[in-house]
Amino acid sequence: MIPDCFLYLRLTLNMELSKLGEFGLIEHIRKMMMRRSPSVLLGIGDDAAALKFPASASVLATTDMLIEGIHFDLAYTDYYSLGWKSVAVNLSDIAAMGGLPRFCLTSLGIPPAISVEHVIDFYRGCNAALQAHQTILVGGDTCSSQQGIVISVTMLGETNRKREITRTGAKPGDRIFVTGTLGDSAAGLEILKSASKKGGARGEKNYLKRLTQKHLRPVPRIEWGRKIARSHCAHAMIDISDGLSSDLAHICEQSGVGAIISAEQIPLSRSLVMASSDLKKSKLDYALSGGEDYELLFTAPSGKVRNLHSLGIPLVDIGEITQTRKLSLVDSRGVTVPLKPMGYNHFARTSLSEVFKN
Repeated sequence: MIPDCFLYLRLTLNMELSKLGEFGLIEHIRKMMMRRSPSVLLGIGDDAAALKFPASASVLATTDMLIEGIHFDLAYTDYYSLGWKSVAVNLSDIAAMGGLPRFCLTSLGIPPAISVEHVIDFYRGCNAALQAHQTILVGGDTCSSQQGIVISVTMLGETNRKREITRTGAKPGDRIFVTGTLGDSAAGLEILKSASKKGGARGEKNYLKRLTQKHLRPVPRIEWGRKIARSHCAHAMIDISDGLSSDLAHICEQSGVGAIISAEQIPLSRSLVMASSDLKKSKLDYALSGGEDYELLFTAPSGKVRNLHSLGIPLVDIGEITQTRKLSLVDSRGVTVPLKPMGYNHFARTSLSEVFKN
């Protein structure tokens, strides 16, 4: 059965945004996102949200912007997936701290060409991702934009003060772990771009669909992050958003250490291996520098390895934290080579590769 709020929304999907107005749109969003919680004292509709956190919790706050033409392209991204991903990348930041996401605020700059239906699809995607992790939209803003869609999402979460994990705690001798598989999202993006140039046909191969889905609708590792935090095993953790090489460099820079990892140990999905002939770069390139996998990368002392494997999380030991501030990769021939951070950098004049000169 379709919820009443969605039936209400469908009545005016064909209405132009200029006729509906900002407050009419906000009312649509409020009805769509309506969800009661004793932790929300005031939600959408007031000047600010009033929220309640446990006295023992540390409050986690993170925010991200997504700009059309830089972070996404509507030629190969639907509005529902765009809403999902806008929320998921922020949920992933909370996961990287071992936290529990609680509340979300979204702001949306909307170009004149965007219809009410498109905006509603965007918020439907947001809502689906939030509901999957019992997180509530409690506010935000909407305005007009003359330069494409502009999205800003703020996520609030909580963690036990004794369990939060940062980027700063890696120690020489720590083992380096990653969850899941790497490179799928970047490969999926390439497949989407290629299909867009060919007129939108993405192919019917299931392994290609799995890769594009990884890019369009990533799954934040909230529960895995919480398990790792509760185990007290990890010294440092980050989510893989910029690419393995860059995010490992972030941990090393913040902790004042270096790292050496094995190319042969980096986990790759069967879909990525099967898609190799359809892709322009090597599997390792996607895994090292592709980004947007939103898996967890963390370090832990070797004495905790058995405890970690008992958590029931798919994780792989890919290397070791070193004392010297260098990043190295042992390639498939067993040769150790410098590892340069090659993930996406918005302001490329200052690169992490300058920090880790070998």
